[in-house]
Amino acid sequence: MFNLMSNCCSWVSKLQQPLRKITVLVVGLDKAGKTSCVRGMLRVPPGDVGPTHGCVRTELRVENYLINLLDMGGAPEVRGSWREHYGEAHGIIFVVDSSDRQRMKEVREALVDLLKHPRVAGKPLLV
Repeated sequence: MFNLMSNCCSWVSKLQQPLRKITVLVVGLDKAGKTSCVRGMLRVPPGDVGPTHGCVRTELRVENYLINLLDMGGAPEVRGSWREHYGEAHGIIFVVDSSDRQRMKEVREALVDLLKHPRVAGKPLLV
């Protein structure tokens, strides 16, 4: 009985806490699986996914957090636009297709370029 009351009190206190907004940038080379990762986080069934052009914003609610996921296109001609969003991001997910060994040098160069940017310094990075 005490455990039930404790759980109810904990649940009510979570409802009263303010909603915290977080922005997470999802980047990586084209065809690395960024959109599939975002769909997995949203618990959307897997399906055919085409290339992402520009930036696709998606909201994910986890407890008292509202996570704004920015799924960025990874084609070479649009990677420069990632920089425009570094300032608003609280963290970055860098997606790598580890089975595509032929592009590992390109992955390394893109990751090094990302890490050199001053607006990325000190932010959490998940690879």
